[in-house]
Amino acid sequence: MKLNRQYYNVKDAKWAEKTSYNNGILYISKEELKKEIVPYTKNIKNVDFEIVKPGENTRIIHVLDTIQPMYKIKGESKQYSGYFGEPIKTGDGTTNLLSGFTVMESAPLPWETGSASSGLLYPRDAIMDMQGPISGFTPFSETINLVIIYDLEEGKSSAEYDDDIRLCGLKVSEFLASKTVDFDPDRVEEFSIDEINPELPNVVLVWQCQNQGVYANTYLYGHPIDNLVPTLLHPNEMLDGCVVSGNYVWPAFKVPTYLHVNHPIILELYKKHGKELNFRGVIFSRSHNPSNWHKRRSAEFCIKLAQYLNTDGLVMAWEGGGNAAVDGMLTIQGAEKRGIKASTITFEFGGKDGTEGILLVDDVPEADAVITGGSIEKTYTLPVVDKVVGGDVLRLNKEMGGYFPPSHESITFDTTTQLYLSGNQSGHSKLFAEEY
Repeated sequence: MKLNRQYYNVKDAKWAEKTSYNNGILYISKEELKKEIVPYTKNIKNVDFEIVKPGENTRIIHVLDTIQPMYKIKGESKQYSGYFGEPIKTGDGTTNLLSGFTVMESAPLPWETGSASSGLLYPRDAIMDMQGPISGFTPFSETINLVIIYDLEEGKSSAEYDDDIRLCGLKVSEFLASKTVDFDPDRVEEFSIDEINPELPNVVLVWQCQNQGVYANTYLYGHPIDNLVPTLLHPNEMLDGCVVSGNYVWPAFKVPTYLHVNHPIILELYKKHGKELNFRGVIFSRSHNPSNWHKRRSAEFCIKLAQYLNTDGLVMAWEGGGNAAVDGMLTIQGAEKRGIKASTITFEFGGKDGTEGILLVDDVPEADAVITGGSIEKTYTLPVVDKVVGGDVLRLNKEMGGYFPPSHESITFDTTTQLYLSGNQSGHSKLFAEEY
């Protein structure tokens, strides 16, 4: 399987009467975008759009998913297969991507009992800044972001809001990327793992994603993965959008669709393929399995697939917080006991200086190659900003009755839980640690 990704650099984005792409400039018509998404707004009262650019003193709040605009021009299927068509295997042919540009979704999803997940799994406010002390937590402070701002109809179900928001974002992404078809790309990359070097070790990525109900789901070819048996994916399938995020509950840990499609660990393994290792594939599974029995079952399936691939090394990574660490650690333990070397990247706890309490909810002796993605128990003060996209107030601490401070003012957080992607474990972060 071979995939050619054609990248079209977006140097600037401007409003226009007609949507087009020319010479690095993306011209966007709000009216055309609204027309494209009309069939998917049954539960949405109104949609607006904002363009947010790097270097602006701008805050974006109520952030949901962030999507890589892509348009498949050659291949068996289409980008984000399973949406707007049959769930046909993707990952081959040619796909055009808008580089340096995202489609981002923003909405204050209802907290009412009938319209939101309960307990820990309610949609928390996700915050990101384009400059300042927290800007490095996401790659999106360095991209031009088209933010879709949703004003929701009242009284609809969580599933109805969730479906409409996802379909609107994917349709806008497809429409914008389709404007590249008549132009030559700025660069092209070919992705293939067909050729292997028998002298090099075989390595796989085990990628475990959250699926705990509406607002906390992940979709594989358009279907949630709650009952998924760990399965083997060609990495090209992920690069072409077979995995789509529907996770809005924990801002720090969520993995947006953009990072599934541009997964840093996958791209790094591709760089080393044929040089330092043979990249044999992605073992994709659900994290947050409901009991230790289910977690062990999932881990055993992951290890079995790794053994079938004659794997020497396994990179373990997961989406989510403490519960997911158990799934990951059981996989590491089982792999090591079967002679497969395993490493992992994870956020950590540890308090203000990294030495308080426990670093992870779970660990095993076999987990002796652990890479930190940074601590979430650090204090950050967000400064005053000139502009906020998404709303006038933040929505914090539902479990305490709610706290709604002005969104443009300075605010201090004792942890980074509310900060978009601050504890994300896909490998995008600029945070690092050294031991002396």
